[in-house]
Amino acid sequence: MRMRPSTCAMLLILIGSAGCSKTSTTGPKPAPSPTRFTVFASDRGRSAGSFRNYITGLDVSGTSGFVFGTGTGVVDKHPSITGDGNLLVYQSSPGRGGSQDIFGYSRSSDHLTDDTNINTDANETDPYISLDGRRLAFVRDTLGRTDIRLYDTQSRSFIPLAALKGGAGSSDWAPSLDEQGDRLVFVSDRSGNPDVYLYQVSTQDLSAIPATASDGADIEPSISGNGRWVCFASNRAGGVGDYDLYLFDRSAGQLVALPANSSSSDRDPSISFDGTYIHFASDRPGGLGGMDLWLLNRATGTVQEVSGQNSAAADVDPVIVWK
Repeated sequence: MRMRPSTCAMLLILIGSAGCSKTSTTGPKPAPSPTRFTVFASDRGRSAGSFRNYITGLDVSGTSGFVFGTGTGVVDKHPSITGDGNLLVYQSSPGRGGSQDIFGYSRSSDHLTDDTNINTDANETDPYISLDGRRLAFVRDTLGRTDIRLYDTQSRSFIPLAALKGGAGSSDWAPSLDEQGDRLVFVSDRSGNPDVYLYQVSTQDLSAIPATASDGADIEPSISGNGRWVCFASNRAGGVGDYDLYLFDRSAGQLVALPANSSSSDRDPSISFDGTYIHFASDRPGGLGGMDLWLLNRATGTVQEVSGQNSAAADVDPVIVWK
């Protein structure tokens, strides 16, 4: 097992304060703003399923990895990043007692944080940081079910989600936040199969959206930074592939047709701040192998691979920053 850095607050990472222990990384320092980029997970150069995290510029060339320690058994995945490209959060194992834990890494100060308010002997997974860095959503696995927690990174306190908890035996997972972390979309099986729900944190209002629910599995939601668009994957009836991408316009209250879908499996969507761009994973023909990452420009209706981003291995879990 790798050595852990000493614990310090997410707040210290956000403001770049001294006090956290450092660890070496091959990850690049932030590019001058503005920039457009994606963080994602890949098992390139490693055994299948042994993921590491990477960052790719969408308006500049180059792909770089974030490598924390050299242990061959370490698996890092589900990365998320703030809008300024500074704070990366991700899921890693083995953690306490072999569990999954969540770490924060400041690219400007080269600090890695293990926050004991967040990490326990249970599994902490699916981290998602708001674009402004103020709120972190993640999943904790306790008592045989998974629940979503929302953490204020500046006060280092949990934000109550009073109306979110489902019934006994149901689970919630895969959270995504808008820019300020006030709107939360996630997957829940509280209705009997996986559907996408919306939670308004300021009003403690839970919404079941008919368009984001079906008799199939509606999963992997992403909400745009401005809160208008919800993109998700589904294997519902009427699609063209194994899984297809669907886009819900909250302003119009309806689904919007997407030109991105194929007869293959189209998954893991991440939508840009204004809903123009959707980054997603697919094993469609024309890729380099396994799951590759593709970028949809809704303004032009074009779908393309980003140069230098993909490999012959599995490239998954993209989170796009494009404002």
